[in-house]
Amino acid sequence: MIKHFTHPEGKFIIALPVEWQYKNVAVGEKEEPPFSFELYEETVGCFQISIYHENEKSIPKNLKKQKCNKDNLNFFQTRMDGGGFNMHLFYAVVEDHLFMAKYIYQTKDEKLEKISEELVKVKKALQTLQLLSSERKVEAIAIDKYEKFMSSLAASFDLLHIAYKNKSEIEIIIITANQIDAYLRLAIVMKKQLISNTNEIDIKLLYQEENDKPIFERHIYKLAKELVIINQDIFDRLEYLYSDRNRMVHRYIISDLKTRDIGELSIEYVLICEEIRLILASIEDDQFNKQIGIYGGKRNPKEEHSKESINFLHSQVNDKHLVASLQRKIDLSSNDKLDT
Repeated sequence: MIKHFTHPEGKFIIALPVEWQYKNVAVGEKEEPPFSFELYEETVGCFQISIYHENEKSIPKNLKKQKCNKDNLNFFQTRMDGGGFNMHLFYAVVEDHLFMAKYIYQTKDEKLEKISEELVKVKKALQTLQLLSSERKVEAIAIDKYEKFMSSLAASFDLLHIAYKNKSEIEIIIITANQIDAYLRLAIVMKKQLISNTNEIDIKLLYQEENDKPIFERHIYKLAKELVIINQDIFDRLEYLYSDRNRMVHRYIISDLKTRDIGELSIEYVLICEEIRLILASIEDDQFNKQIGIYGGKRNPKEEHSKESINFLHSQVNDKHLVASLQRKIDLSSNDKLDT
């Protein structure tokens, strides 16, 4: 069971076990080499991978240059043990870049079966490593951002569950408003794919960097109406709810808004959110039937999810939360299906 890690700038892609957590973000480190991965639970070692251009680090002349966009690279392997730690090192040169990978664990654990299992995973992962060409970078980044968008949407349901459990109507409103915005953004991307007969993902609607010009939710409402995703009635209700929500957030104390009104507002948000979810589902079906876009593949969106896809989602959701109490268990048993 795998998930893909894409270099932040799309330089390379590698398939990793779903039970490995990306540690750079988890521990607050910068997203730069080395990129580090460990088991979510009962970790025994750390896998790290780095990439350097020949201008950053000299490339050993004894290593043969290999081609980009190719997996199953040849790695030079060596060991560097000492100071209470064992280190397995892997080197490969691809075009004008040097890959350096390592697996580190404590010397006292070298006889553990788990170490042997993790080393097998390391070698399998390295077989999937690819340096990407400029054209492939764009596609890889788009897919990575889309997957993170979907995992963030999934993670929001954990927060919504907590809000329902705590009967926190304000939280329900805020989270549901986020979900409505997400559904409409995805619907717009998919409707444009259908109109243009393309599989390309307009990622600017699904992911915004800190310095990107924001695309606000009211603009999303307008785009959805222009593309006939929502009708005038839904648009007007969204505008009304947006105004009331802002009054709740910013003017609860200085306005005549009553606490009872917040409960009624939360119900209206939940109802319209479900309406929009069903609209999105119909666009998914349309894509599948026409074999265009995100859902233009072999899998019908109405089919039961495979265990592998659920484990992948759980892993991505864990990386979104980074909260122990919300961590999902990665099921590595041999059953093909899981309950969703």
